[in-house]
Amino acid sequence: MTLAVALPNWVGDAVMATPALRALRRRFPHERIVGVLRPYVRPVLEPNPWIDGYIECGRSSADFKRAAAAMRRQRAEAGVLLPNSVRSALLFWMGRVRRRIGYERGGRGVLLTDRLKAPREGGRFVPRPMISYYLRLVEVLGADASDRRMELFTADADESAAVAACAAAGIDPARTVFFCPGYAFGPAKGWPAEHWAALAAAVRERFGLAPAILCSPAEAAIADAISQAAGGCATLHDKGVSLASAKALARRARAMVAIDSGLRHYAAAFNRPVVALFGPTHVEWTETWHPKEVRLQAALPCGPCQEPMCPTGTTECMWKIKPDEVLDALAEALRRDAAQG
Repeated sequence: MTLAVALPNWVGDAVMATPALRALRRRFPHERIVGVLRPYVRPVLEPNPWIDGYIECGRSSADFKRAAAAMRRQRAEAGVLLPNSVRSALLFWMGRVRRRIGYERGGRGVLLTDRLKAPREGGRFVPRPMISYYLRLVEVLGADASDRRMELFTADADESAAVAACAAAGIDPARTVFFCPGYAFGPAKGWPAEHWAALAAAVRERFGLAPAILCSPAEAAIADAISQAAGGCATLHDKGVSLASAKALARRARAMVAIDSGLRHYAAAFNRPVVALFGPTHVEWTETWHPKEVRLQAALPCGPCQEPMCPTGTTECMWKIKPDEVLDALAEALRRDAAQG
């Protein structure tokens, strides 16, 4: 039997899908499991012991048609759709997946054979941890949803690339706190460069650790602004780091400070201490139960708004989180790491 799994498009959501993938593999240890995903998500999840093969599906209609044809060749008997999109449901329908399990959202119920209802109150979807949200889908196939740990793996090439990047940056990751300021979601998540700079100085003084900025090349302007405000700070966006090698950096890190982003979940997946800064996004959606994570969020009447652009134009929910608060949260995360090992 072949099982197909439509995987999330966001990096963080893909990491939060790993408990569901593990549960599915435990339920079907000898069946073929195929992951259907965007090409850039594959290095986040690969390698892993759960997925036997991949079908990549890009954004274009040609990509969609190719993926549907590839799915038909797989002759999957069942499919689990982790994303809520109509596109993913249509792909599985056109791919002739016999049993299609997903949440009935966005008018796509007609494309599903097993329709689950997402919790709602007053016509609005109620925030629920995505880990549990995904696990509920694989429970339909009899999988055990009790293990909520996120988990990632690295390849030898990822580790080598991480070593090279650290050498180029002049840092020892075991003595480094990685700052992850990038915000693919939107600028409403941005923490001020001046705050990052103040935190960098405090990390050096209080813990004797080195700060380093870990983000993508597309976020170079953010990294450069922070480094300049800090009077110089190691950066990794210009050292050939990829989504794959960033996993190896997270695994080796002393700790991380991140906005609510995919790299925050990397830390949890490798059991590293992390401070997560929340602004416009609801904490409940991305609850991970990671014991070494400390979350900070300013309480404001306008939030969390879930908007990529601040409706008030102030991003107050982010700048109200002060560097001293983050420093104390980092101390707590490090304390938990020392206590738990």
